[in-house]
Amino acid sequence: MNFPLRVFAIDREIFVGDAKSLTVPTTTGQIQILAEHTPLVSILKEGEIIIESADGTTQKLPISGGTVEVTDTEVVALVNF
Repeated sequence: MNFPLRVFAIDREIFVGDAKSLTVPTTTGQIQILAEHTPLVSILKEGEIIIESADGTTQKLPISGGTVEVTDTEVVALVNF
């Protein structure tokens, strides 16, 4: 099952499309977001985000921080490098 994911940096679009999962480093530990995840808002800390797109490809990106918001309809991550 997939979900709409949008990942942005302040100066560019990183990923927009359907994803199987998003793994992010939060201030309370690493979490993996899947379809139908409980809504949440969290601060991201320095680490690596892992995007598994709907076609099965994986992107790993180092970040210095950011935020992630999970709603009933989509997931949006704003990241800093």
